[in-house]
Amino acid sequence: MRSVIYVNYSPYENSGKILDYLLENFHYVFLISLGFYYLGEKQKSNSLTIYEHGKVLRKFSLYQIPVPPKLVFISLPIKSIISFAQIILWSLFLRKQYGRIEYYFSVNAFTAWIGNMLKTFGVVRKTVFWVWDYYPPIHENKIITFMRIVYWQFDKWATCSDVIAFVNQRLLDLRKAMGVIMEDAKYPIIPIGTEKLLRDVSKNTKPRLVFGFIGVIKKSHGLGIVFDYAKEIKRQFPDVRYEVIGFGPDEHFFRQQARRSGLPTTFHGYVEEKKVNVILSRTTVGIATYVPDRTSVSHFGDPGKIKMYISLGIPVIATNVIAFAKEIKKSGAGEIVEYNNKQEFVQAVAKILSDYPTYQKNSLRLSRTLHYKKIYPRFFQ
Repeated sequence: MRSVIYVNYSPYENSGKILDYLLENFHYVFLISLGFYYLGEKQKSNSLTIYEHGKVLRKFSLYQIPVPPKLVFISLPIKSIISFAQIILWSLFLRKQYGRIEYYFSVNAFTAWIGNMLKTFGVVRKTVFWVWDYYPPIHENKIITFMRIVYWQFDKWATCSDVIAFVNQRLLDLRKAMGVIMEDAKYPIIPIGTEKLLRDVSKNTKPRLVFGFIGVIKKSHGLGIVFDYAKEIKRQFPDVRYEVIGFGPDEHFFRQQARRSGLPTTFHGYVEEKKVNVILSRTTVGIATYVPDRTSVSHFGDPGKIKMYISLGIPVIATNVIAFAKEIKKSGAGEIVEYNNKQEFVQAVAKILSDYPTYQKNSLRLSRTLHYKKIYPRFFQ
């Protein structure tokens, strides 16, 4: 019977439908879900969920320290030690209950390193490290800089995994350039996948402008561009509104910015996965305007938010910070703008709304090429 231990941080457990894929293809899935950012009162506790044939068989609450947003990085060493101990102990419990487990799957370097230890102990047969990110070891905050340097050591150690896949070529090229992996080594590029959620585009020929954003609420993620240009946006599109899904360290800042801008904005906070698509389906333009910053993680990642937008046929406005920007522009699924160019941003909005059905169709077409059932089997071949 196929079995897999899957470790990830909340609320990213099912980003790109990866949890759904595991549930569809493994007899047993042992999901260890850990918290990082404070996501409000609705946030689920750290947990181990045991699935059999896609159904919840048992669920255990794991110990966690409630940490306010300002102390997240200071408390990382303690939280990491606790996570390390819990992953090891609960994995040993699973080994005893279900026998040797076929795979250990993770997207984080620290937890991937733990997986390689579990393989050494004979708890799992193979380890899979899906490389989602790179944290540049530079930051204005010296504590964060130190934490990133430490994390990079785990990133190097995690390359001992049996299977390593990268979400984009940029991450692979970076590690080759830094000498972490051999220059001539071959690794699969497996981006974050999409799901098939078709919408009726015929009813959206002249849609109302509703911006949508989902993700961790941080300044570097660029959701504030709508508030920065609110005066011009409201002048051209008086009926505009903004739907923001998620929690994060800068939520209070953006709530104040929204009030000052006068742009009607709903902050939904943390939302259960099944409700996310309901909210996003009411939006017409997805925001992924990451701030250009050499210390930002976003430069190397593959934003799951964009995959959610295009799965729903929602055109995207993004900055050139992300590697996926080329695909958006090439496919006609949205527009790429400079972060500090108000005229370019407003023109991009107008361009999308002027030919909305075409942008919708292009978004859905791009989404279909990245459907998770097509691309995820490569992890386990």
